[in-house]
Amino acid sequence: MKKEKYYKRLNKIRQEYPELTFNNNGYEYLSSKIKEKHKKQIEEISEILKDTIPGFERFDNFRVENDGAFSVRIQCNYSHGTDYLYFIGVDYIDLENFKNLNDDKRI
Repeated sequence: MKKEKYYKRLNKIRQEYPELTFNNNGYEYLSSKIKEKHKKQIEEISEILKDTIPGFERFDNFRVENDGAFSVRIQCNYSHGTDYLYFIGVDYIDLENFKNLNDDKRI
C-alpha cells in the first residue's frame, strides 16, 4: 500500500467500524470484547501506524475532537532512537496528517 493511500484507508476503517472511535476520559480504553471483535482492523491500523510514526507502540482508538476532526490515539515510545530511558506515552495524531504522506515521509 502506498503511503498516500493511508489517510483514505484509516478514514474508511474509522467509518466502517464506529466501535473503534471512543472519546476516552483519562486512562479509559476500548473493551477487550471490542478489541477481539475488530482484531483484524486493529492489526491493519497498527501496520499503517508502524510505517508512518517513529516509536509507535500501540493503537488505542480513533477519537472525535471538539472541532469535529478525528485523531488517532496511540501509545508511542518517546525515547525511540535515543539513549534515554525507555518511556511510553500517549499521543493524539490528527487524521489529516496522513493525507499528504509520500513513500519517503513519516509523521
